Amino acid sequence: MRILITFTLALFCLTGAFAQLTPLSSMLFQPAPEGYWLGAEEYATHTGGDLDGQTTWRIYIHCVNETDYLSSVSGDDNNTFELNTTTSWYQNGAGVTFGSEANTAFYAFLPDLEYDSWLTIGAEDSNGGVTVSSITGDTDPFAVFEAGNNMIIDDGTGSAWYAPFPGTGDLTLPSFAGSDLKVLVAQVTTDGIVSGQMQLQVFMNADQTEEWRDVLPILFSNPLGCTDATACNYDSEATVDDGSCEGIADGACNCDGDVLDECGICGGSGIPEGECDCDGNVLDECGVCGGSGIPNGDCDCDGNVLDECGTCGGAGIPEGECDCDGNILDECGTCGGAGNPE
Repeated sequence: MRILITFTLALFCLTGAFAQLTPLSSMLFQPAPEGYWLGAEEYATHTGGDLDGQTTWRIYIHCVNETDYLSSVSGDDNNTFELNTTTSWYQNGAGVTFGSEANTAFYAFLPDLEYDSWLTIGAEDSNGGVTVSSITGDTDPFAVFEAGNNMIIDDGTGSAWYAPFPGTGDLTLPSFAGSDLKVLVAQVTTDGIVSGQMQLQVFMNADQTEEWRDVLPILFSNPLGCTDATACNYDSEATVDDGSCEGIADGACNCDGDVLDECGICGGSGIPEGECDCDGNVLDECGVCGGSGIPNGDCDCDGNVLDECGTCGGAGIPEGECDCDGNILDECGTCGGAGNPE
């Protein structure tokens, strides 16, 4: 069975019907020229009902020329394909695997069916004029996707979905880039964050000899990021919130992790050296922060004054003495005198 699959894959490679590549793919095919990119656009935001809180995205390959043709989308062990969500894909029980199979007549009776998750080559319903086919290798990634799980193609044989090149007879087919220069690759609905990459095969200018095959990451036309202006990682350019918003850490006073200093300043250095408080005051001669020092008339910080001997807080001339040197009055009434001479 594996031999048959491998042969079939090789046949499609030679005819250009889809993008399953051999291990020599990087040498056989040129990469995507500048200007080509894979982007997700918000298609619908759901409030209420079974789809409450979910968003429907449409993923497009953005092209350079109106007649660029998307031939296939694929992956293998050398060119990993990933279509991921952090939760799960919404898959309607009446839904389809490929957009080209969708019957819009059912949408009136099953309105949620319009937002089913599916894959495509341009066509969003069965009226698109494009038939999308698929081929699987060692595993069936399409069944995994239909079960609502992340779709990964990285086995040795690979898998793909494709729409054989129709020639230039009808350039209005949605598998051509057209005037908006983009081709629809997938529609997905989820309440999670979308990410991934895809290997694409494009015939430039409707010419199979101008072919490129490359793995392109899914970018966003509506930039993802934190849209909460009060969050620390607010992204002013983001239009779609990706759930990454971060608040101020516990104990911190700003988004840089700083804390309040002793003066109540966020990230401040506290009381400056030489000052004694947050108002810029210094210690006075009495050791009082911001004090006015020894009051006028006092001689120290305790409120004392100079006594008659010039001693701060002193008791003055002791009783019985007549001066500050400890002298007494002699018999003649002279302070410190020798008294009446002989």
